[in-house]
Amino acid sequence: MSVGSSSQAASRDDLHTIEILTTQALEAARQGDWDRVDACYDARAVRLASSQIDRASAERMLAVDDQVRAAILVAQAGLTSLLAEAAQVRRHLRKLRESHGQPEAGHGILHHEA
Repeated sequence: MSVGSSSQAASRDDLHTIEILTTQALEAARQGDWDRVDACYDARAVRLASSQIDRASAERMLAVDDQVRAAILVAQAGLTSLLAEAAQVRRHLRKLRESHGQPEAGHGILHHEA
């Protein structure tokens, strides 16, 4: 984001669209809709590439970006926790199978019986 003079500043409509895209990215991040977050930031990048915005607007958007970043970190922590739990369950199941003399099933393959 660059901060420009008033002669090159983003039009009011462009600035409004950029701010809406930023807010939509935050809403999507709070909902865990990461594809939508990505789409909002892609669309915002296109608008920003042809615009220069004032410092106050840039600071507002950066503050929202920080909230999106925080939501990403929370999601990553949750996924890390779930992956660790899944690994622990796999180890426990493997030990149970071994203790009952059953051969180990293929790695990462679930077997279903009808």
